Amino acid sequence: MANYKKSPIDELFYNLMGYYPTKEGTAYEIISTAVLGFIENKDAAHNQFLIGESQSKYQLDGLIDGDIMIEAKDYTKRKEKVGREDLQKLQGALTDLSQIKKGYFTSATQYTEPAQKYAKGSSTNSFQKEIVPIELRPSTVEDEKGRISQINISLEMVSPNFHRGKYAILFSDKERLNFENYLRESGLNEIHLQIRNFYNSKGEVIETIENISKTQFPKFPMDATEVDGVFNTSSFIKINERLFAINGIKYHIPIQHTKESFTIESDGNAMILVKSETLGINKLITDIDMKNAINMVLKKS
Repeated sequence: MANYKKSPIDELFYNLMGYYPTKEGTAYEIISTAVLGFIENKDAAHNQFLIGESQSKYQLDGLIDGDIMIEAKDYTKRKEKVGREDLQKLQGALTDLSQIKKGYFTSATQYTEPAQKYAKGSSTNSFQKEIVPIELRPSTVEDEKGRISQINISLEMVSPNFHRGKYAILFSDKERLNFENYLRESGLNEIHLQIRNFYNSKGEVIETIENISKTQFPKFPMDATEVDGVFNTSSFIKINERLFAINGIKYHIPIQHTKESFTIESDGNAMILVKSETLGINKLITDIDMKNAINMVLKKS
């Protein structure tokens, strides 16, 4: 049973997961580990233990990818900022842990000026490992102002309507006479053709109407309502197993304009603000992403 005074972070954890962690401060440790693992898209685990060069045992609030240590402090109930001494304590562990390359320090409140200077100095001090200060707290309505919550997209798709097009076969003068003679011999005044393939003189398929309409796709301006042109092909078409040489197919095709609108918006409601000047982060994390990230951390811890 969680017998301690609850902070806003503890209440946030309860709203997400449906329970309070037994130990005070654990909720913030788990949330910090989950958020940073989610943002960096790396494996993250809570409450890890490592042995330093001095053979001292260290408890890590969080560990990312095996080489980034997380220290999490929720001073909201104390109404205090994180001080330089908090960062110095972390630096002591970082120096002793050879497998750790840097430390992420998360705070639910802000940092004192000396703490900020100390963190900045750690990135250039060759005798220290870098400490990255991160503000990580429950988000407010004010945090959402000026951010893009949804994107409205309107599209106009313009394409030839091949099915409603009108087509005419282009014969040479000689082959047109052969075709007209064929119609008379067959007792036909006209003939309806459905052309799928084009052939060589031996009757072998060398091209398809589907492919030629792609490789010779009609060109037209965006405001066009129709387009005229020719699919060029020196080949044969087959009518009742008889081959006729053609030079191409002339077309008149209507242009179809289709308008569509849709909205892209994030899933869930903003729950956590995470900010770091060093990492270039100023991001709101939703309840859905938070819950998924926490579950991932708990599975690995």
